[in-house]
Amino acid sequence: MAYLIPAVAIALFAGAAVDDIAHRRIANAFVLGLSLLALLRLVFGASFGAATGTPILDVAVAFAVFAAGAALFHFGLFGGGDVKLLAAGALWIGAASAGSYLFATALAGGLLAMGFVVWTFVAKAIGSGGLRPSLPYGVAISAGGILATAGLV
Repeated sequence: MAYLIPAVAIALFAGAAVDDIAHRRIANAFVLGLSLLALLRLVFGASFGAATGTPILDVAVAFAVFAAGAALFHFGLFGGGDVKLLAAGALWIGAASAGSYLFATALAGGLLAMGFVVWTFVAKAIGSGGLRPSLPYGVAISAGGILATAGLV
């Protein structure tokens, strides 16, 4: 039973990544699901003696991540779904592991961007230069969330 909730979170992150690849959007159902799991985690934590300030700190960190993402959205660097997924992921992961989550997300984003540059170069080389592809950053966010949930970062 202890592995069920993290497994659901990993499935939600994976679903968000697939949705972003397929449609270049992230459905609100994935964000809502992660947010509900985060609330469940906070309730379980409180019932098993977690510090009183922990939920407040977790929500504050998620809000700060959302605010930073909103600024990126404002400048056209992030999509709205990316902002929501990143913040919901931060709420799910919690303040204690948020740094690892954001680091893993940034690292995965760098790898994704390098692959994107190569793909764009190849597309231009074979004559598909008229396309203006977009980077599905939900994949990087999901990778960071999966790695953090699994305790691998």
